[in-house]
Amino acid sequence: MKLAFEDRQTGDSVKDAILADNERAVSTVWQAVASGDLAKSGIGFYYTDAALTGVYNYAKDNNARKTSWAGTLRYFDRQVTVFDKTSAALTYCVDESKANVKDLKTDKVKVVETSPDSYVYYNASVKRDKQGVWQIWKLHEDRGAQRCQP
Repeated sequence: MKLAFEDRQTGDSVKDAILADNERAVSTVWQAVASGDLAKSGIGFYYTDAALTGVYNYAKDNNARKTSWAGTLRYFDRQVTVFDKTSAALTYCVDESKANVKDLKTDKVKVVETSPDSYVYYNASVKRDKQGVWQIWKLHEDRGAQRCQP
Protein backbone atom coordinates (compact mmCIF):
# COMPACT_ATOMS: atom_id res chain seq x y z
CA MET A 1 0.00 0.00 0.00
CA LYS A 2 1.33 3.39 -0.95
CA LEU A 3 0.29 6.39 1.13
CA ALA A 4 0.45 9.73 -0.71
CA PHE A 5 0.19 12.80 1.52
CA GLU A 6 -0.49 16.26 0.14
CA ASP A 7 -0.41 19.54 2.07
CA ARG A 8 2.64 18.44 4.05
CA GLN A 9 3.87 21.86 5.10
CA THR A 10 2.09 25.03 6.08
CA GLY A 11 5.04 27.15 7.18
CA ASP A 12 3.82 27.01 10.78
CA SER A 13 6.02 24.71 12.89
CA VAL A 14 3.21 23.52 15.18
CA LYS A 15 0.84 22.75 12.31
CA ASP A 16 3.64 21.04 10.40
CA ALA A 17 4.42 18.86 13.44
CA ILE A 18 0.75 17.86 13.68
CA LEU A 19 0.66 16.98 9.97
CA ALA A 20 3.88 14.95 10.29
CA ASP A 21 2.57 13.02 13.31
CA ASN A 22 -0.67 12.42 11.40
CA GLU A 23 1.32 10.82 8.57
CA ARG A 24 3.14 8.60 11.04
CA ALA A 25 -0.13 7.72 12.80
CA VAL A 26 -1.83 6.68 9.56
CA SER A 27 1.24 4.65 8.60
CA THR A 28 1.07 2.66 11.85
CA VAL A 29 -2.49 1.55 11.08
CA TRP A 30 -1.57 0.34 7.60
CA GLN A 31 1.54 -1.36 8.97
CA ALA A 32 -0.65 -3.24 11.47
CA VAL A 33 -3.10 -4.25 8.72
CA ALA A 34 -0.34 -5.40 6.36
CA SER A 35 1.83 -7.21 8.90
CA GLY A 36 -0.84 -8.53 11.24
CA ASP A 37 1.28 -7.43 14.19
CA LEU A 38 -0.70 -4.92 16.23
CA ALA A 39 1.81 -4.81 19.08
CA LYS A 40 4.77 -3.75 16.92
CA SER A 41 2.86 -1.36 14.67
CA GLY A 42 3.12 1.69 16.93
CA ILE A 43 -0.62 2.38 16.91
CA GLY A 44 -0.59 3.04 20.66
CA PHE A 45 2.10 5.69 20.23
CA TYR A 46 0.03 7.90 17.90
CA TYR A 47 -3.54 7.07 18.95
CA THR A 48 -5.16 7.20 22.37
CA ASP A 49 -8.60 7.01 23.98
CA ALA A 50 -11.55 6.37 21.63
CA ALA A 51 -9.43 6.77 18.49
CA LEU A 52 -7.05 4.04 19.66
CA THR A 53 -9.94 1.66 20.24
CA GLY A 54 -11.34 2.40 16.79
CA VAL A 55 -8.14 1.94 14.78
CA TYR A 56 -7.09 -1.08 16.84
CA ASN A 57 -10.42 -2.79 16.12
CA TYR A 58 -10.18 -1.85 12.43
CA ALA A 59 -6.73 -3.43 12.12
CA LYS A 60 -7.74 -6.44 14.22
CA ASP A 61 -10.84 -7.07 12.06
CA ASN A 62 -8.75 -6.89 8.86
CA ASN A 63 -6.24 -9.30 10.38
CA ALA A 64 -9.00 -11.74 11.37
CA ARG A 65 -10.36 -11.68 7.80
CA LYS A 66 -6.80 -11.96 6.42
CA THR A 67 -7.35 -8.89 4.26
CA SER A 68 -5.26 -5.85 3.54
CA TRP A 69 -5.15 -3.17 0.86
CA ALA A 70 -3.17 -2.77 -2.34
CA GLY A 71 -2.70 0.36 -4.40
CA THR A 72 -2.56 3.99 -3.33
CA LEU A 73 -4.42 6.03 -0.74
CA ARG A 74 -4.20 9.78 -1.32
CA TYR A 75 -4.51 12.07 1.72
CA PHE A 76 -5.41 15.62 0.72
CA ASP A 77 -7.01 18.89 1.85
CA ARG A 78 -5.37 18.46 5.26
CA GLN A 79 -6.23 21.39 7.53
CA VAL A 80 -5.06 22.06 11.09
CA THR A 81 -6.67 24.35 13.65
CA VAL A 82 -4.52 24.87 16.75
CA PHE A 83 -6.46 25.66 19.93
CA ASP A 84 -3.57 25.94 22.38
CA LYS A 85 -0.14 24.40 23.10
CA THR A 86 -1.56 20.92 23.62
CA SER A 87 -4.76 20.63 21.58
CA ALA A 88 -5.81 20.98 17.97
CA ALA A 89 -8.18 19.71 15.31
CA LEU A 90 -7.14 18.10 12.05
CA THR A 91 -9.39 17.47 9.07
CA TYR A 92 -8.51 15.73 5.85
CA CYS A 93 -9.86 13.78 2.91
CA VAL A 94 -8.79 10.34 1.71
CA ASP A 95 -9.14 9.21 -1.89
CA GLU A 96 -9.48 5.41 -1.92
CA SER A 97 -10.30 5.22 -5.66
CA LYS A 98 -6.88 3.71 -6.48
CA ALA A 99 -6.94 1.17 -3.63
CA ASN A 100 -8.20 -2.40 -3.70
CA VAL A 101 -8.72 -5.22 -1.21
CA LYS A 102 -5.97 -7.82 -0.99
CA ASP A 103 -6.61 -11.36 0.28
CA LEU A 104 -3.55 -12.22 2.35
CA LYS A 105 -4.23 -15.98 2.15
CA THR A 106 -4.19 -16.10 -1.65
CA ASP A 107 -2.25 -12.88 -2.32
CA LYS A 108 -4.96 -11.96 -4.85
CA VAL A 109 -6.25 -8.43 -5.27
CA LYS A 110 -9.97 -7.78 -5.64
CA VAL A 111 -10.67 -4.62 -7.61
CA VAL A 112 -13.01 -2.29 -5.75
CA GLU A 113 -15.31 -0.23 -7.96
CA THR A 114 -14.86 3.52 -7.46
CA SER A 115 -17.96 5.18 -6.02
CA PRO A 116 -18.77 8.25 -3.93
CA ASP A 117 -17.88 6.10 -0.89
CA SER A 118 -14.31 5.93 -2.18
CA TYR A 119 -13.84 9.45 -0.79
CA VAL A 120 -13.73 9.84 2.98
CA TYR A 121 -13.59 12.91 5.22
CA TYR A 122 -11.91 12.62 8.61
CA ASN A 123 -12.19 14.98 11.56
CA ALA A 124 -9.58 14.28 14.24
CA SER A 125 -9.06 15.76 17.67
CA VAL A 126 -5.40 15.72 18.63
CA LYS A 127 -3.51 16.41 21.84
CA ARG A 128 0.18 16.78 22.52
CA ASP A 129 1.55 14.25 24.98
CA LYS A 130 4.45 14.74 27.40
CA GLN A 131 6.96 13.57 24.79
CA GLY A 132 5.67 16.14 22.29
CA VAL A 133 3.81 13.66 20.08
CA TRP A 134 0.51 14.86 18.64
CA GLN A 135 -1.80 11.93 19.38
CA ILE A 136 -5.22 11.42 17.83
CA TRP A 137 -7.71 10.85 20.63
CA LYS A 138 -10.99 11.23 18.74
CA LEU A 139 -11.61 10.39 15.09
CA HIS A 140 -14.79 10.80 13.07
CA GLU A 141 -15.20 9.38 9.57
CA ASP A 142 -17.70 10.57 6.94
CA ARG A 143 -17.57 8.13 4.03
CA GLY A 144 -18.88 9.56 0.77
CA ALA A 145 -18.50 13.14 2.01
CA GLN A 146 -19.34 15.67 -0.68
CA ARG A 147 -16.40 17.93 0.27
CA CYS A 148 -13.93 15.19 -0.74
CA GLN A 149 -15.50 14.26 -4.09
CA PRO A 150 -13.54 15.06 -7.27
